[in-house]
Amino acid sequence: MDDRTDPVEIIARVAEDHGKQRAFEVWLHKVGKAGWSVVVESTSVDEPGDECGIVDVEGLRYRIRHAKRVRIPVAIVPPGQHLIAAAVKMTTSGLDGVTWTWEFDHAAWAEPIIEDA
Repeated sequence: MDDRTDPVEIIARVAEDHGKQRAFEVWLHKVGKAGWSVVVESTSVDEPGDECGIVDVEGLRYRIRHAKRVRIPVAIVPPGQHLIAAAVKMTTSGLDGVTWTWEFDHAAWAEPIIEDA
């Protein structure tokens, strides 16, 4: 049995401001590091939308996307308090009014391309 991580389970956390090209490269690196052989069929990093490109991973085709996909914690500081001051207070004396919530952040991932036979 193959114990490599399935390509659809490989997530590359790459911020939106780093761009689709970087996201595509990081995903390719991670899937290669997991032991998969990958062939890039096409790229679409310069086109609008969240698609980065199409790859072939050992005979199966995948569409690589870069969009909001992963959860990240976000601190909300009280009104009038500076973010750095709040961070210092958190490390020295506790939360002091800072609350936490979640939001989605960008990542690259693979979606299988399933063609009806």
